[in-house]
Order: sequence, then structure tokens, then C-alpha cells
Amino acid sequence: MKNNFITNEDMIKCIDESNDGIMISDAEGRILYVNASYLVMTKLDKSILGHNIDEYVSKGIITQSSCLSCIKYRRTYTHIHHEKNGVEIITVSRPIYSENGELKYTVTNVRDISSYVNLNQKLTEVNKKFTPSSHDIECGDQEIIANSPEMMQVINLAKTVSKVDASVLILGETGVGKDVIASYIHKKSPRANNRFITLNCGAIPGELMESELFGYTPGSFTGGLKEGKKGILHYAQNGTLFLDEIGELPQYLQVKLLRVLENRVYSPIGSVEEIPIDTRIIAATNQNIKEQILRNKFREDLYYRLSVVTINIPPLRERQADIIPLAVHFLKRYTSKYGIAKKLEVDTLIQLQQYDWPGNVRELKNMIEKMVILSQGNTLDFPSSNNVNREEMSKYKLKEYMEHTEKEYLCNVKDLFSSTRQMAEAIGVDHSTVVRKFKKYNL
Repeated sequence: MKNNFITNEDMIKCIDESNDGIMISDAEGRILYVNASYLVMTKLDKSILGHNIDEYVSKGIITQSSCLSCIKYRRTYTHIHHEKNGVEIITVSRPIYSENGELKYTVTNVRDISSYVNLNQKLTEVNKKFTPSSHDIECGDQEIIANSPEMMQVINLAKTVSKVDASVLILGETGVGKDVIASYIHKKSPRANNRFITLNCGAIPGELMESELFGYTPGSFTGGLKEGKKGILHYAQNGTLFLDEIGELPQYLQVKLLRVLENRVYSPIGSVEEIPIDTRIIAATNQNIKEQILRNKFREDLYYRLSVVTINIPPLRERQADIIPLAVHFLKRYTSKYGIAKKLEVDTLIQLQQYDWPGNVRELKNMIEKMVILSQGNTLDFPSSNNVNREEMSKYKLKEYMEHTEKEYLCNVKDLFSSTRQMAEAIGVDHSTVVRKFKKYNL
């Protein structure tokens, strides 16, 4: 059988041909390997092999070394170099550990900074004065900051569908802004002067959801109000009802919601009266609904009723052109809120763009707020990764370690707040997520 694995010799050849400069050092900073691109971009030569990178810093040839910072702080470190010899590069150094958790090597990637030549000038202009452009779209009390083609496509679709009363299903990961797009559709629709009501289907226990949605008549059940209660459908009359986390809706309520969508009537609990309804329904979920249907967790007929038009919002990592405008927007918001003068520098913006943003726009917003509050001086510092106890890590498989860490984090945060809603707002997740995690970890 043919061996499909690359040989060590061929791997070295591939690294030698890389467009990125690559330098490998030991745990002390002694240079063990450099490829041709590294030498070209740094304007150094092969005589550096065997020498410690600190020598070149002390001589002033290199003003600051991301490699040495990586060794010192035991984390990935990024630096922008504007050297005396005219070199402008971005270096990213990453630590490599041995099996027993000791630092063994650092690997430094070097990239030409030419793609960012105009960024500093643009950033200076932005920090002096930020005025909304044609892509800063007003949405009630919120703004949609969109410069990427992907997000502009989402907005154009939302604007088109806002003109008609069709049901809309908004898909996307947690934190991408599904609620903002839903609000935008309402504000641009003929129903804009009426109510926009949000109901999070994952935040209310299933046994209470029916009464919240449909209301109930006097004496319908023990513990209910004597005078009965109007449901959300009543208050959403002539307006828009946004059903967030629709994938969490219990199946028996999926049947009732389907009936509302098909017949445009509903009945409060304890009543046989059918009340006509004129309400637009917009639903959203971060789950894979088609997979839910295959697992019999979500009704296929309801899915088709909800998804007359489907809007899929891409995650922030797939629309990088939005990261810097969003960062500047949130910087303006929080410097104004806290009365603190801060600005973003190029190094920080590069790090913002390199980060994956698993929490999407919500995570970016929360991080900028924290940076405004905690950064020293008048510039924002990208927070370094928390040091990880490697001995502790070795006790767990990856999934177990992540769950252990998450539970510990939630326990610590729980002591700071009196309700799960306050906690959810503080840590930047949906209330339904906190409720679900508390149930998972029996907190």
C-alpha cells in the first residue's frame, strides 16, 4: 500500500518555500531554524542561527521580540514591527510544549504588513471623529454596523422582506444579532408604529410558555390570577411577535403555533372562543432545525410555515470586514458611557481580526467594554489568554476539562448576582443558555 504521509525532508522543503517567514527557537530564545522568507522580510542572514534573539534586541536591530514575549508569558504573542532598517512586519509567536507540559520551542510566523499600510492613517481619522456612514443602518435604538458583502446581503434581504407580511426564520449562531435583524424588519415594515414583542422560547419553562403565549381565562388552573391573564398574542395584535430560540418550543406548543399560523386565530387556556389575530411572526434559532426535524424534535410542517423566507446570518469570523467598524462603534459607545478617553491602535486591531470570535458580535461588544474599563493608559489592550494549569488539564479529556472549567466559572459568577437574568446579561449570553447550563450542571 502506498504511503501517503509526507516525509520529514519534504516537510522541511515545504516550510522553506512558504510565503510566510518562519523562525523556530528553543525555550531560551536560541534560533534553531529560519526559512528564506524570514530572512528576506527581516533583512537578516543565516548567521543568526545558533544565536539568541535577545542579542539582536540588545543591539537595537530588533526593537521588540514577540518570541521573547511568548517565552516570558507562555502564550501566543503578536507584535507589529517598525524597525530601523525600514522593515514593517507582523510577527506571531506561539509556544510549543513537550509531553510533560514544559516549554520546548517557539514558532514565529512573519507576514508582510503591506496589506495594512493605510490602516494606521484610517484609524487615526476614526479615533479623531467617528461619523455614521451609509452602512450604519439605524434600527430603533440600535444600529446595524455592516461593511462586509455578506452582511449587506443579509440587510438587503431583510429590507425586501420587511415590505410584505410573510413569516421569516432567522438562522445563525448565538450572538450574531438575530434579534437586531428581526427588529430591523419590524421597523421597516408597515407595522412599525405597532408593538414589537420578543418572546424567548428557551427562557420560560414549558409549563408556563402556553399561558404566556395564549393567556388564560379566570379559574383555568390552580395558581392562576383570579381575573385571568392576557397572553402575548393579545398584546402583539397588529404588530410583530419575535419568537427567539424557536427550537426550544415544546412539541405540543408547536402544534398550537402551527394552528395560529394556518388559521390566524388562537384560544386562551380555558376558553373555546377563537380570537382572530393579525400579527406578523418572525422566528429565530441557533440550532440546526433540519437536523431537529430528522430527530423528531421539531415539526416539519411548522418549519415550512415559519420559513417562508429564511435569513441566514453568517458568524463574525466569516465577515471580517465588519470587525473593525464594530469595534470602533462599541468603543465610541462605551467611552461615552463611562466618560473614559480611549483609542484603538493597530496592534490591537490586528489581534481583534485574528481572533475567532466564537461568541460573535455579542462577545466583541463585551470585550470592547471590558477593554475600555480595564486597559491602562489611553489605548485599549487586547486581553491575554488566562494561564492554564497544565497539571490540572492532564486529569481530563478535552470535553471533560471544558465542562469542568465551565461549571467552575458559572459557580463563581453565580455568587455575584441575584438572578439568572442579571447573570446572563453580565457574562454576555442568552438567559436561556444560563438556565440550560444550570440544569446541565445541577447548580
